[in-house]
Amino acid sequence: MSNKNLSLLFTGQGSQFAEMGADFVERYDWVKERYSISSKILGYNLLEAQSNPRLLNLTQYSQPMIFVFSSIIIDLCKENFYENFSKIILAGHSLGEYCALYFAEALNFEEMLKVVKCRADSMSIVSDPNKYVMYAILKKEDLKIDENLFGDGVYIANHNSDKQVVICGIKDKVNKFREQNSIGKYIPLNVSAPFHSNLMKDSAKIFREKIKDNIFKKINIDLISNHNLTNYKNISEKEYSNQLSLQIHSPVMWSETIKTILNKEISTFIEIGPKKTLLNFLPKNFQGEKYSFCSKEDIDNV
Repeated sequence: MSNKNLSLLFTGQGSQFAEMGADFVERYDWVKERYSISSKILGYNLLEAQSNPRLLNLTQYSQPMIFVFSSIIIDLCKENFYENFSKIILAGHSLGEYCALYFAEALNFEEMLKVVKCRADSMSIVSDPNKYVMYAILKKEDLKIDENLFGDGVYIANHNSDKQVVICGIKDKVNKFREQNSIGKYIPLNVSAPFHSNLMKDSAKIFREKIKDNIFKKINIDLISNHNLTNYKNISEKEYSNQLSLQIHSPVMWSETIKTILNKEISTFIEIGPKKTLLNFLPKNFQGEKYSFCSKEDIDNV
């Protein structure tokens, strides 16, 4: 890595796995303490919950799990990033936006974990695998999807890249849409709620009410939001709560986020999270360096 422009990307929900964080716990006493503090805030033993297959993929558990794990890598590497890069731009996919805000020091660890817990709990009230479904669609080559097809119980949740979108909604209607529209390969996602759609508006209202008393600090680093590509650096810290609330029921504009970042002459992308996912959405013609920081080994290698 060299003294050039860096973009840090933070992975969202779906990247969790049972053993994440174990290598850090074994090596650092402060990581053990972080999991202890986290367990007290959450009201359950976080490491034990991770090892429970019944809880691992539930929204109210997986979101705090991913945030805590990502915060450890952030705190291990942040100083090095600032020393080695002249400019840093942040973006996080859905939940990852909270990790980005933590990196930017909008809140300290305990404060941000409480906000993440509020988000996870608020979003989980819509969770019902018998009622809702999400699919990633690997689009046919050069196909432009007509967005007029959506709206009646079927929604675009993520614009991940020029080749992939994610749709969600009411299970019966989404599956009927799938049968009637052969626009690509449909891949079912291991989630049970219609994230980033109008069906999440009640969750967004509950979340906004829960965090209304949080006082965010103004950040001084570029951070591109999933919602409308808003740069947190350019808005008042009093607007952060509203921005995060809107993000819950608005599509994730990830493809446009990456294009916005690339216009800043980025030379290096580093993804932080339990698993490498977001680097796969970068354009094939990107000529810079790419790293995924998903373990202590990944960090040591770089």
